[in-house]
Amino acid sequence: MSQVPLRKRVRVKTLLLVLLCGWLLALFLTILLPHGLDGLSGTVGDALLERNAETASANAVTSVVVSYRGFDTLGEVTVLFLAATGVGMLFGGRRQEETGASVARRAAPNEMMVTGARLLFPVLLLLGVYIIAHGHLSPGGGFQGGVIIATAFFLRLLADPDFVLDHARVGLLESLSGSGFVLLGLLGLVLLSTGTFLGNFLPHPVEAMGRLVSAGVIPLIYVLVGVKVGAEVGAIFQDMLEQE
Repeated sequence: MSQVPLRKRVRVKTLLLVLLCGWLLALFLTILLPHGLDGLSGTVGDALLERNAETASANAVTSVVVSYRGFDTLGEVTVLFLAATGVGMLFGGRRQEETGASVARRAAPNEMMVTGARLLFPVLLLLGVYIIAHGHLSPGGGFQGGVIIATAFFLRLLADPDFVLDHARVGLLESLSGSGFVLLGLLGLVLLSTGTFLGNFLPHPVEAMGRLVSAGVIPLIYVLVGVKVGAEVGAIFQDMLEQE
């Protein structure tokens, strides 16, 4: 049995913090669990579902994220851009020296891993593109598809030492997609027909709901978001690998 006194083995501050977090959790559960048990009530979500036909999008979540909640989506994209920029600045100090050392350490990869990664790479890319292109029809969209595309590149980077992302091209893709996203948002804001940021100013008849080419400008927004997210997350993976 340990001879260390109990007061030294158990930190009082840590114990008090755990007890406080447990009490707050119990308090929140006590407040939240009874909520809604007395019957359904009208909410903002109900109102948005009733107006979903305005966007001609078969996925109501897409209508909220890319249309009614456009400024929040702009904020999310901005946060991801700042995160990618921060990681690049953090790991970019000795990139050239560290890149050479990293490649040298991974110079003899497992052949099965390399082959498997090369086979999975186009499949993951196709899946990411599919999720982006069908974001207005089914669950998914630019953020999810972009992360899947970035994961495909990350898997290839881990398994194949000869595969390296070009930072200049990745930065160009990120800049063009981000600029296009903001441009579409401003067009919706200045046009009299919409007058809102990310307003759906392209034709979007309700009769076309459920088709691949439908929902007006929403698929274009998701394509730009997917490219931007994929480029930024892929750049984060590349920066981390170079500082391995």
